[in-house]
Amino acid sequence: QMGVETPIYGFLADYFSVPDGGVVDTSKLIHPKIEAEISFVTKAPLHGPGCHIGQVLAATDFVIPTVEVIDSRYENFKFDLISVVADNASSTRFITGGQMANVADLDLRTLGVVMEKNGEVVELGAGAAVLGHPASSVAMLANLLAERGEHIPAGSFIMTGGITAAVPVGPGDNITVRYQGLGSVSARFI
Repeated sequence: QMGVETPIYGFLADYFSVPDGGVVDTSKLIHPKIEAEISFVTKAPLHGPGCHIGQVLAATDFVIPTVEVIDSRYENFKFDLISVVADNASSTRFITGGQMANVADLDLRTLGVVMEKNGEVVELGAGAAVLGHPASSVAMLANLLAERGEHIPAGSFIMTGGITAAVPVGPGDNITVRYQGLGSVSARFI
């Protein structure tokens, strides 16, 4: 959707976290959009190269529904690879909520998502929209980090990427994202 074909990753800061049902202050942002995601929390380290979905699932403590708020310094989110990496992969805020779950209890590929903005359904998706399986994203991250001599430590919180297209939000918008079997995540934008 953003025109970047190369896998990239960014980092999360503690101030990015917004509580479920909380408020996102758009005066501190430029032109935010939201994406429905599934996040993984690891219980064991993951090392590349050669990390695969099976290793990711075995190393996962739990998954939790997450809404990422993306933003960009670049007009209309038009950027090249170097620019989006410099912009921390457009990451600016995230909201976790719903219910955490064991990966053995879910089929993450077929897990359905419904995104609502101001009470209207604006996006639908399934976990397979993330590289065929959200755990593929975590494996890819482990393999990319291995190229730098790094790994994913136990206890890491990893957002896997958008299950839905990014939807613009602004002051006065209310969002709710419903995850099949995992509850919902909501927030207000002021």
